[in-house]
Amino acid sequence: METTKTIDIRKVRTRHSIIEAFMKLLQQKRFEAIKISDITNEAMINRATFYYYFADKYELFEIVTRENLLKNIRSELAENKNFCENTLKNLFLSLTQFHEELSDMCTKSYEDLASGTEAILREEVEQVLLQALKSRYSSKSEIEIRSSATALSWMLYGAAYEWKSNSQLDAEVFFQQMMVSIEKIINE
Repeated sequence: METTKTIDIRKVRTRHSIIEAFMKLLQQKRFEAIKISDITNEAMINRATFYYYFADKYELFEIVTRENLLKNIRSELAENKNFCENTLKNLFLSLTQFHEELSDMCTKSYEDLASGTEAILREEVEQVLLQALKSRYSSKSEIEIRSSATALSWMLYGAAYEWKSNSQLDAEVFFQQMMVSIEKIINE
């Protein structure tokens, strides 16, 4: 007789197998070219099993993004409870690391998938910034703090994407130059 724990372990393994198969395929093919049958063949499961775990390959990609790629960002973000320039720098570096990992994992379709992760990343960064800003600026209104968190999350995401797409600079150097430029614009 099978126990619940045995069944749960098999479910975890099967789900993990699907994710691993998908990530392997992303290194070999463009996202658009990957079919559910490719994933099921690579994971050695049937279609019904795939659909038990995921609605489609888009949901699978979102889960891969949230669970695997964002784990590094989340651990970095957890350490940044107080808002300061270093918070922005660490968030920027986490985003650049995410783009590097996505590019390495999805060599055939990085550009397409990077735009698909934008909302997820900004949302994560915005929530961290919101908490950090609330603790530092408790006298400010919720609207001011939320607006600042939103603007900063867009800025950081856009800068990280620009860095990956067009910059030859080290990520830290890019960030420092960006901050100097922003300060100059604000103070002129």
